[in-house]
Amino acid sequence: MTLKKVARTGSLNIMTKKTATKKVSERSKSELRTELLLDRLLDAAAKFFMEKGFEATSMGEIAKQAHASTETFYRHFPTKEELFQRVLLRRTESLKGELSSVLLSQEAPEKALTAFGELGLSLLLAPEALSLHRILVMEKGRFPEVVETFHSQGPARVQAALATYLAEQVRKGILRKMNPHVAARQFFDLVIPEFLFGMELRSNPAPTKAEMRRRVKEAIDCFLHGYVSKD
Repeated sequence: MTLKKVARTGSLNIMTKKTATKKVSERSKSELRTELLLDRLLDAAAKFFMEKGFEATSMGEIAKQAHASTETFYRHFPTKEELFQRVLLRRTESLKGELSSVLLSQEAPEKALTAFGELGLSLLLAPEALSLHRILVMEKGRFPEVVETFHSQGPARVQAALATYLAEQVRKGILRKMNPHVAARQFFDLVIPEFLFGMELRSNPAPTKAEMRRRVKEAIDCFLHGYVSKD
């Protein structure tokens, strides 16, 4: 091969690489713009669903709040039902990620369960979480599959993460042999229901941080009394 051909081939390769890099860069920018748009749409949708409920929320006002055209909006979310489901799944993914992050297998049960319980209460009793929960209760007859998806992707997965942590503590001999899924459900029942039902059914005020810490400590004392290994 002559030097001219080598030079020409090298130039073509460089140009090809530059073109490919440019296309990747342009595609990445486009994907980033789409991602930011979806975030705005979902943020706006969550705001209106929580404030007004499913039925009273319009797609137009969501698009306006997110500074998006109606055409763009419907391209991503053809129906309000699909949008509602995406809002719920986004919320469940966030909750699962935050709660699972504190269940480190190397942490002692008292420390891990304290972090898990206190964070769980603060997240599940937050105004936006309570609003979404009320909407689910009101709309369960219309969207039973959405409610089931919410449960399987949210609470069930968080409970499974806790069960996995507990099973690891059993394996280490720190906790006695048990059914970790039953134990995980029992821990939830010790921590969550009274505050949740009190706020939703009796309009009780939100508990203070001190009250939440005290409830979690009481739950852990009871839980570990039954499950700590006596060996």
